[in-house]
Amino acid sequence: MTLEISQDIGAAIEGLVWAGTIVGLLVAALIFYLLVRPPRHVRQGRKAERKGAPPREMDAAEAEDLWRLVDRMESRLDVLERALADQHPAIGRRGDERILTPADDGRDSGRKE
Repeated sequence: MTLEISQDIGAAIEGLVWAGTIVGLLVAALIFYLLVRPPRHVRQGRKAERKGAPPREMDAAEAEDLWRLVDRMESRLDVLERALADQHPAIGRRGDERILTPADDGRDSGRKE
């Protein structure tokens, strides 16, 4: 009788281990899914594309923020080029020539002003 009770307890523990393992894997999969899913605006854009809606246009404020970011990156590039020229005199000897030259405003830079 004691042997049957211990076997029943062992079977119950084994069942709980299996159930706990399955629940743990499901929770881990949910956490992983939440970490790697695309942001909401990407999901909504894909959903709108499937429905045949035209792509969302950028408003003036977003465009201005983007150009401000581009200008900031260009100024940081200037600082980086000066730092490289100070560290490596061979770069500075080439004259006023820049390592990476940004697009001029006269060329087709994409700016609408």
